Amino acid sequence: MTRCNIAATVAQGLTLCQPKMSATSTRDVILDAAVRLFTERGSGVTLEDIAEAAEMSRQTVYVHFGSRTGLLIAMAQHIDEGGTLHDLLQQVFEAPTALDALDAVVHLHAEYYPVIYPIARIFMAGRYEDHALRAGWEDRMVSRWNLYHTVVERLESDGLLAPAWDPEVATDLLWALTSWELWEQLVGDRRWSKDDYLSHFRALLRQLLVAERSDL
Repeated sequence: MTRCNIAATVAQGLTLCQPKMSATSTRDVILDAAVRLFTERGSGVTLEDIAEAAEMSRQTVYVHFGSRTGLLIAMAQHIDEGGTLHDLLQQVFEAPTALDALDAVVHLHAEYYPVIYPIARIFMAGRYEDHALRAGWEDRMVSRWNLYHTVVERLESDGLLAPAWDPEVATDLLWALTSWELWEQLVGDRRWSKDDYLSHFRALLRQLLVAERSDL
């Protein structure tokens, strides 16, 4: 499966197939500086801070992104396109079995949530007051749900989905249990390690969603 086919399956929220601009472009210089500052300082970063870090004027930043919200949305896309998301998604779609695909979903989150978290937490906090941030957040949530639904459908097709669940409900449960909020509480507040998250969630999802079979 090609990367563009993966993106079409997952949906519109993750811009996986747009061509990456040159690393030396003005836009990328601004985005790299913005990601670095938001990662280091949190949500208090201003356009002036980013312009200074990128050694450009505030007007240049504004011309490219229009607003702080526009910059935040572009930053999420920039991280998606420049990081490991493509390969992590391929591991889900190319998993040899449905159970491997379910495990690959947990692996995707364990690896990618820490990368995108500095930006995601700003979306989470601001989505109730900023309509553009809310729309961007909702697009990503739809993409997550669609990804999980393909995995649940594969479980059902292989006769592995627990009989207590229909695919829609099972997808909702998978979507909720692997949410940003729960990851933040467990990893941030309860200090779970990446290995903790991987092992506990793989066991939890198999116990919850997979039918009992003696040969598993």
